[in-house]
Amino acid sequence: MDLLSFVASTLSMDGNGLRPEYLDIAVNGSSLRASIGEESLGWTSTPLHRGWALEPGVGWLASLSLGLQTGLPAGRAELYVCRECGDLGCGALTVNIERGGQLVHWSQFGWEDDLSESYASVESPMEFTFEASAYDETLRRVGERALAKQRQSAATGHLWWREPGLVVIDL
Repeated sequence: MDLLSFVASTLSMDGNGLRPEYLDIAVNGSSLRASIGEESLGWTSTPLHRGWALEPGVGWLASLSLGLQTGLPAGRAELYVCRECGDLGCGALTVNIERGGQLVHWSQFGWEDDLSESYASVESPMEFTFEASAYDETLRRVGERALAKQRQSAATGHLWWREPGLVVIDL
């Protein structure tokens, strides 16, 4: 069985001179980002990104649990999104998640956006199978971590469009 976890990570400096922090996906102790390749994922992060709205981040964890993302036409779950805005219109690395009995299976990794009915497969096919109770416990723990470290945000900086008092993720 494969083992899912999340690890604190930083991205290379962005156009605003910041080094974005986020929780990266790890499978069997190795970063999924590293497995797929920085050249493909350099412009992305997971939705558990410091300073991003808490509610969509927690919703993302639920989509991983259920194996469904309602914002994508193909019904797949997003793993990595645009590191600047998180918008699915910029494209996302997605995966097909199937739950059956005591297992959760990830397969058919690919790139898609919120307009296309299909996805483009990643070059190196991967598949992972997780024991459902351990998988769900990992998602629950990371959700509790995000909830415990939430904070209210001021509408300043490069995210000036945010409403004051927005509850955000603080890693």
